[in-house]
Amino acid sequence: MAYELAKLMLEHSETFLERTEAVQTALYLGMPLQEIEDYLDWVEMVRAKPDKQTQRQRRG
Repeated sequence: MAYELAKLMLEHSETFLERTEAVQTALYLGMPLQEIEDYLDWVEMVRAKPDKQTQRQRRG
């Protein structure tokens, strides 16, 4: 349960301060640093993917 809370905080952090606090909280909850880094990489990858419907709208 603690990891789910940590992942939600990491996923919803947008600013540098929010992300710093989320990482600190995840570490406090016992989440290994490597897992935090991997999850943040995944979050960035998901955010970077343009969604297919948006691409269709741009094409007109």
